[in-house]
Amino acid sequence: MRPADDSGPLEDLNGNARLVRECGKRDADMAQPDGGDRWYEVVRDIIKDPKNSWWKTAGTRNKPGATNRDELLGQAMRAARSELTAKLGKDINSWSWGRLHRLTLKNQTLGTDGPGVVQWLLNRGPWNLSGGEAAVNATGWNAAGGYDVTWVPSMRMVVNLDNLDKSRWINLTGASGHAYNAHYTDQTEKWAKGELLPWAFNKSAVDKSTEDELALTP
Repeated sequence: MRPADDSGPLEDLNGNARLVRECGKRDADMAQPDGGDRWYEVVRDIIKDPKNSWWKTAGTRNKPGATNRDELLGQAMRAARSELTAKLGKDINSWSWGRLHRLTLKNQTLGTDGPGVVQWLLNRGPWNLSGGEAAVNATGWNAAGGYDVTWVPSMRMVVNLDNLDKSRWINLTGASGHAYNAHYTDQTEKWAKGELLPWAFNKSAVDKSTEDELALTP
């Protein structure tokens, strides 16, 4: 869990990354513990030891800390319910992982540190995603930093070695790096749904499926 005073948005009003206070002040995607596989292993090793010192937390004047496993897990469950209600509403039937686990595509030049209006022009999203760091549908996130997606596979492909023209693939964004080209992010919606596109291989198949052609002439 993040401390209560660090539970707000991970960016300021200008879109700049905000530091998270977890094991020292860190960028959100570098905060610890991140909830990855090694942290599951840590918990697996101590779960049968209810009085392990790892379960103990510091308290405050109005809220005592946990002294054992069951107290800490109870606090965590209550805090999780409170946070989810605050973020997603009281109707648990409307809750979904995708409403928290969202991907924003950021241009890696001015889209990360440029003026807010430039970031707005270059960046796209967010998209609600499924999946997780250790799932086949890999969409990484950092538990200490928030629920937003921090990394994804930039493309997916299935290669049919018996007939290469039956192979399929999809790109995370599109075929253009120009922000207002029609192909800037025209594959992202399909990518988010787990869909794939035909991937022509031999010349006749490529010629048949070609819509636009770019010639680079020295």
